Amino acid sequence: MENPIASYQLYVGIDIAAATFTAAWMPPGGAPTPPVTHLQQPSGFASLQRQLIATDILPAATLVVLEATGSYWVALAVTLHTAGYHVSVVNPLQAHHFAKAQLRRAKTDPLDAQNLTQLAAALQPAIWTPRPRSTTILPKGHPASASLPAMPWSRCASRRATSGTRCCNGRWSSPRCKSISMT
Repeated sequence: MENPIASYQLYVGIDIAAATFTAAWMPPGGAPTPPVTHLQQPSGFASLQRQLIATDILPAATLVVLEATGSYWVALAVTLHTAGYHVSVVNPLQAHHFAKAQLRRAKTDPLDAQNLTQLAAALQPAIWTPRPRSTTILPKGHPASASLPAMPWSRCASRRATSGTRCCNGRWSSPRCKSISMT
């Protein structure tokens, strides 16, 4: 049985922050590129995609690894997934321990992006698949959030939640949530 993961021709690591993201990439067996930083908005996402397309490697042959930092990663991950890239979202602790195993002590966004690139090549983490569009939570003000249906929440035992917020302190599967109406 052939391993489909072995067919990646480019590994991309992206370190996420609230207002920006830093990306680096490398071919198999190569060294990471100098990191580039973009704004955490659609123009920054488009700029990164242009740079990745300039490598002449198809999105389907590219593995992108992002850290799951709060909800800041969601918009970029959805954008790259929609463009055809294989996206993997890893726990920041996994990235931290990978860097520690490489005897790296310095921690900056550019170094983290390069570390995530090497993590992508070495571990090839599982591919992330976005939730159905009706349940995706995008950061406040993201252009795609205007096209999502309103999500009113009905009874919640712990508090009365308002439209656009999560029920029961951010846990979707809390047993305290009585029902959710997706109309």
